[in-house]
Amino acid sequence: MALVEGIPGEFGPQPWGEAILRNCGVLLLRITRRPADHEVRLPGLATTPRHVVEERTGKALTWRRDGDDLVVRLPGSDQFPALTVVKVALQGKLRIVPPDTTTANADGVWDLTPTALSRATFHLVARRTADVGVRLIGPAEAGMRLIEALAPGGEFRVQVGGRAYGVPVADVVGQVIGPFPVRAGRVVRLSVAGLVATRALVAPVGTVLASVHPKHGELEVQVTNFGRTATRGSVRVPRPAGWHGAEDAWDFEGLAPGATIGRKLRLRQGAGAAPLVVQLDAGRRPASLPW
Repeated sequence: MALVEGIPGEFGPQPWGEAILRNCGVLLLRITRRPADHEVRLPGLATTPRHVVEERTGKALTWRRDGDDLVVRLPGSDQFPALTVVKVALQGKLRIVPPDTTTANADGVWDLTPTALSRATFHLVARRTADVGVRLIGPAEAGMRLIEALAPGGEFRVQVGGRAYGVPVADVVGQVIGPFPVRAGRVVRLSVAGLVATRALVAPVGTVLASVHPKHGELEVQVTNFGRTATRGSVRVPRPAGWHGAEDAWDFEGLAPGATIGRKLRLRQGAGAAPLVVQLDAGRRPASLPW
């Protein structure tokens, strides 16, 4: 069985050739470059195969699941022609796990970077079923403020899984949007039409999250409230090996739901520095992303 439940989609080019969907229940692997180990790996196939055969002869082939990958063993090259087509009969409709899919960390948090800056699209897998909030970060923030000024009341279209939501532009700028439901073990596509983002933070509702961000050539520690009520807390930034400057500690209070507070980091990162971890004490679900 696949580790996660995938989404409808199609496969991109593969090192050995291409995967083509003949219909909803049959996948063809067109092998133009036979791997040296005679094993063809198709990453991200979430649908379980029923059987795998060589299309021309109908000869059954040995196959196995490796996580969410399908691995097919080809006989020696003297038994198969240079161009081989493998027929994979599926037990259901084709569902895939996109290569950019990210699983939440132990705190249920995602720190995401889009594969293309031209669109804010991400694929998530939750460890636990939950409602989550999303904070979008990027150079488009100034542009969003301009959009709101020129077209008050405008909305961005946010799609989470198969559901679409209209989110006011004013709520996207510097705020946590949501909540959006996610189910454990299922790939969920998160996209925001018309928005460029360089980073997205996604966390379960109720989380208070500390993260580090580059800003004007320096680093800034930011705390975001993904909860439904205002919160207070304290931040401590120890100095790891390879960092220079003074350790820092500060308190905050009255951080509104969906809001973020930040403070410039006193430490400077040196060559070969160890990861920086912010220690946060806030609310019932504090979490921190390393830098």
